[in-house]
Amino acid sequence: MKIVDAIDAEKTAEKLTEEEKDDFFTKMVMGKDVTEEIETRRGTFKVKYPKPKDMIAIGKIAAYRRDYKPVEAFDLAGENENIMAATLDVVVVSGPEWYENAKKVNKFFSFTEVPSRAFLAELYGKAYSFRRKVEECLSEGEGPTGGRLPAEKGAHDDVDGGVFGGLAG
Repeated sequence: MKIVDAIDAEKTAEKLTEEEKDDFFTKMVMGKDVTEEIETRRGTFKVKYPKPKDMIAIGKIAAYRRDYKPVEAFDLAGENENIMAATLDVVVVSGPEWYENAKKVNKFFSFTEVPSRAFLAELYGKAYSFRRKVEECLSEGEGPTGGRLPAEKGAHDDVDGGVFGGLAG
């Protein structure tokens, strides 16, 4: 075991080849997030791809809302809504005016306060599809882009498109 000086991520990044610097996985490991704008009937939301730390946060939020009781103590429909709301609370980065205003009025705003199950399912479903798309890009040797998300029209090379897919309730 060795104790060493803190390792500067910038210096480490400089040692990468150009191909490695352009790799989708490497960009995420180096601190980049993947986001996508999702159109819903209630406006456009910007969501991010949840990394493992976000997945842990989602689980903690859901457990807190259950008062740390086992999942089996709750009906399936209620637990699904709990998971959807916890997920959206973590992955939604920004949204339409009504959403931003709700967050200003209530600093503890949560998607549990949204009265429409249909809307929650719509937003969650689209976020889930985005996550699945990113997962496919991250799967080694799979997907049409070879580990890279296609650049979105007008996007700068440093900006990756995509966000979310693969969360199941």
